[in-house]
Parts: sequence; structure tokens; C-alpha cells
Amino acid sequence: MKKEKIDKNVPFEDYLSKLESIVKKLEEGELSLDESVKLYEEGMGISKICLEKLDSTKKKIEELVIKGEDKYLLKPFTMNDKENKSNEF
Repeated sequence: MKKEKIDKNVPFEDYLSKLESIVKKLEEGELSLDESVKLYEEGMGISKICLEKLDSTKKKIEELVIKGEDKYLLKPFTMNDKENKSNEF
């Protein structure tokens, strides 16, 4: 299997579309075992790229938290923050 490289110019949606196409071909069940394995490996590589792009995007998201009058604190976004909101605003 050739190793997929992350191309920052390729949109996430394009990788996702390619992954969906691979899944559809595999689900049809008309490929040989070797072809299926190759497509599966390619799909796993693309899946890894998608997860890396999502992780990178998540790290870029920050939440602005207001602390008192005219004081702001930038804090990295985490999924737990949504559940642990306090009434600081």
C-alpha cells in the first residue's frame, strides 16, 4: 500500500468523499480478496488523514470566556467544557 500523505490543500470533504466511495465498493462485494484488502488499506490511510485533520481543526478552536468587566481569557476548546459550563457570563 502506498502511504497517503496529508495535503493541506485538499479539503476534508474530498477525503471523506473518497472514503465513502471506497466503503461503497467494499460493501458491493464484487471485488476479489486482494482488491478488497488493497481498498481497505487505502481507506484506513484516508481515515487516519481525516482524523488528523479533525484533530488539527479541534485544536484551532478556542472558546472566549469573559472574566469580569473588559477581561477576557482564551481557553482551548474541549468537549467537556460544553457539559461543565458555569455561570461566569
